[in-house]
Amino acid sequence: MDQNLFGGAPRFLTRPKAFSVCVGKDATLSCTIVGSPTPLITWEKEKLKLTSGGRFKTVEDGDVYRLTIYDLTLEDSGQYMCRAKNSVGEAYAAVTVKVALPTEMSQRAPVFMVKPTSARVGLGGDVVFLCRVAAYPEANFDWEKDGRYLGETNRIKIVSDSDSSTLKIQSVRNLDSGTYTCRAQNAVGRAHAAAALVVDAQDSRHLASDKSTSLLSHLQKRKEEMKKDIAVYRTEESSTTVSSSSKTSITDALSSLRLEHELRASALAKLPKGVFTRTCTVTEGKHAKLSCFVTGHPKPHIIWRKDGTNISEGRRHVIYEDQAENFILKILYCKQSDNGLYTCNATNMAGQTYSAVLVTVKPKVPFKRKLQDVEVQEKTSATLMCEVPLIATQANWFMEETRLEQTTKYRMEEEGTLRRLTIHNVTTNDDGVYICEMKEGSRTVAELTVLNITKKLPRRTVVPVSDTVIFCVELEHPCPDAYWTRNGEKLKQDSRISIACVLRQYTLTIRDCQADDSGEVAFVAGDCKTSTRFTVTARKHPPDPPVDAVVQNKTDSSITIQWSPPDSDRPVPIKGYIVEKRKVGTQTWQRCNAGENIISTEITIFNFTEEASYQFRISAMNDFGQSPYLEVPGSFYLITKGLMNSTAICGEELSISVELSAVCSGFWSLNGRLLRSGADYLITRIKNVHTLLIHVVTMEMNGVEVKFVGGGSQSSCILSVKPSVRFTNKSDHLEVVTCSAQATAQLTAEVSDYNTQQVVWMRNGREVKMGKKYEYVISERKRILMVHNVTEEDVGVYECVLADDRLPIQLTLKEPAKFLNKARGTMGLSSSLKGDLELSCEVSPASAVVVWRKDQVEITEDQRTTIISKGTQRKLIIKSAKKSDEGHYSCETAADKVTFQVKIKAQSAFFNKEAVQKEVNATLSQKATLSCEVADTKTEVKWYKDGKLLASSKTIHTESKGKSRQLVIESVEKKDAGEYICEAGTEKLAFRMQVTGKGAF
Repeated sequence: MDQNLFGGAPRFLTRPKAFSVCVGKDATLSCTIVGSPTPLITWEKEKLKLTSGGRFKTVEDGDVYRLTIYDLTLEDSGQYMCRAKNSVGEAYAAVTVKVALPTEMSQRAPVFMVKPTSARVGLGGDVVFLCRVAAYPEANFDWEKDGRYLGETNRIKIVSDSDSSTLKIQSVRNLDSGTYTCRAQNAVGRAHAAAALVVDAQDSRHLASDKSTSLLSHLQKRKEEMKKDIAVYRTEESSTTVSSSSKTSITDALSSLRLEHELRASALAKLPKGVFTRTCTVTEGKHAKLSCFVTGHPKPHIIWRKDGTNISEGRRHVIYEDQAENFILKILYCKQSDNGLYTCNATNMAGQTYSAVLVTVKPKVPFKRKLQDVEVQEKTSATLMCEVPLIATQANWFMEETRLEQTTKYRMEEEGTLRRLTIHNVTTNDDGVYICEMKEGSRTVAELTVLNITKKLPRRTVVPVSDTVIFCVELEHPCPDAYWTRNGEKLKQDSRISIACVLRQYTLTIRDCQADDSGEVAFVAGDCKTSTRFTVTARKHPPDPPVDAVVQNKTDSSITIQWSPPDSDRPVPIKGYIVEKRKVGTQTWQRCNAGENIISTEITIFNFTEEASYQFRISAMNDFGQSPYLEVPGSFYLITKGLMNSTAICGEELSISVELSAVCSGFWSLNGRLLRSGADYLITRIKNVHTLLIHVVTMEMNGVEVKFVGGGSQSSCILSVKPSVRFTNKSDHLEVVTCSAQATAQLTAEVSDYNTQQVVWMRNGREVKMGKKYEYVISERKRILMVHNVTEEDVGVYECVLADDRLPIQLTLKEPAKFLNKARGTMGLSSSLKGDLELSCEVSPASAVVVWRKDQVEITEDQRTTIISKGTQRKLIIKSAKKSDEGHYSCETAADKVTFQVKIKAQSAFFNKEAVQKEVNATLSQKATLSCEVADTKTEVKWYKDGKLLASSKTIHTESKGKSRQLVIESVEKKDAGEYICEAGTEKLAFRMQVTGKGAF
């Protein structure tokens, strides 16, 4: 793939899909990423980087990157992220993987995780198609070529397991060209994915030049057709006379336009020779709409570029696909900076192509000075200014399509040829495109950007149903109260919606999008707001083939065929049908309806050129494609050997056949429902013998009518089904029953029939004899073996035998939970008031369940109490311990316990009393300080002198910083000598101050 078409930051063409998978299986996450330079790809799980090795394997296959996780465990559940980064930018895609036990797995229809990839190989080469699905129960796989069942031959090999299937074709021939479809089906639903095989018989040196021209050919044809009409999108312009005072400005504008034309000519020179370029001329301030129509399989991915730079959706650029599948780029309020060469770049897994259009933005009467883009902060004023050719020229101001009037919000001024618009008290609602329009129609355009939102949402976002969408906004300054809304309602995280914030970037992810998710999605950060119109569209599918086609009437010169519309799981519109015919034994098909689609479900065909056996086929059509063909035999054949009423056993295979007098096509149905080869049925034909193989007969088939229709004749029979006796609780994994020593173990087998004969229990190949040790119990459909007083000798694998079916059950002894490093007697612990009390112990095994008790009463978690279980560690934490928390604590298992005796010590109000300086010598007229430290920063103290409470004054004041408490005397006097007391609650701390006179020389 040509990376230059996708130059710039990395871009995801396909994203990994979320799925659920069973423990022990393998899982592969796959995505397709392009970018230039080639991006560096890393995989992460919940912000931890994953490296290839052990159970993880990363693979790079061109633009496709895969992460495979082998032998999944429950711990592998979580969110995985693929990051792509190069020197231009960065992109990422997140996906959730859920790993569950078989009993916890929810049923789901197959979803393709890896789809087969289209291939182009030389004659005689080999090709391999691979597909992988996520499904529960496990899916069955079938391969088709051009709508027909594909079986193994000496050249074609098919290998399938529980979640993947591989089709390998050796020594490829020309006849192998076509579309190959992998179909996956289980009891919940079905899915299919297709890939094309092109067999190239040309010389290898021509392959490179042919690859790009053979793919996406429709776009190339459309380019040639457009050469006939070069004037597409061209706007007729009338000449305008300008006064002499504006000649200079017009000359400047023309020289500017000449420079832009030279730049565009330079861009055109870079295109390959022979590439046709359309021209689109648009008046400044008007909208330009560019479109391209592309076909290809798989469906191409489109990127629009201007002068080699990728275009992303924004305030003035809207990118979408219309109902006719045209890819549209709409440029709103065109400016001179929009002049340039635009290319529509199309690519898929097979190749790439592009189409170019030259956009010219021309003003009617040029402005002397055009509007300039402005960026302002909220709550400030913004000024937009331009200059018109003449003083008398009238001009109006618009915000996009809304005309502005003079108000306290908008101030419009005229000063000579200057025209000025001032917007006061700017808010995010003022963010947009502003236009100054002269009376005769010329426009100049500028954008007003209101900060704090630096990256806004696009005007419009469209995704197909069931897809994942990510909205991203960036702020200049983070906002802690930012939130997302949909249709005015605040969004919260759930199983489908994820909200994240990394630095200044805010993202909203909606998975499995549904139609009711459509509406206005907005991001609100304080007074700032940006929004997008979000639309979820239905997927575009071609119809399934018609069903129940029969020959209704046949004469010597005509034949009438009737059929029914497709039997689809989803409603798909149908515009008509195509009917084709050919002589049996020839390869060429001819249209019967003369180029027009048939609206009804019946056709009478006349004018057969010669008498022969003819074959007919029917296909349904709609706007999104054509269905596979349904073949109908046109001549009559006798049934040599018809169907006879049959009896089958539930759960077993059944094969029934019908033999015709000649070779022709035929169809099987069950109670009127058309059957197709797949996971449930296999339909084959060997010459004139048609066979239906039902893989697994079910009780629901009892009494149904099996019918074969072919060659204008039909044969039917009634199917009778007898129930089979089997174990209903049998699984792929060995059932394990764990029992404590000397207890009674119960081994249970459940059979499908209440009247089932007695089963046989066996151990080590020998039948278990009933007695004191073993007891046999029947309860409805359960057959129970009771093993009493279980010891080590009873441990092993037991089997319940019923005819040819066996149910193994393993009996094991449960190891009692015990405490490790257990001290003898009761452990004594002390804790201070207001501190945290923590009790801990260690137990084995790590899965053991413990119960904490205080004075024989079970303890539960609350705001103060936390119970922690991590590995073998068990902890009980009580915050801010109180005197009432004293007592006898125990941690108990079913068979063991460890005890603690807890005492709570009162906490002293003062900290480090012994280190306090209690004797203070002060000097007259100098400053003196008495200082102590309390245990708690919130403790309040009172100061006393000679028993009297001291209050703050000019000469004395108290200070409190953190845990420090001080009494400061600014100028010591004789009377300040004496005893001082610092009182905190009920505790006191005594100081003594002595005052001495000043020293003299």
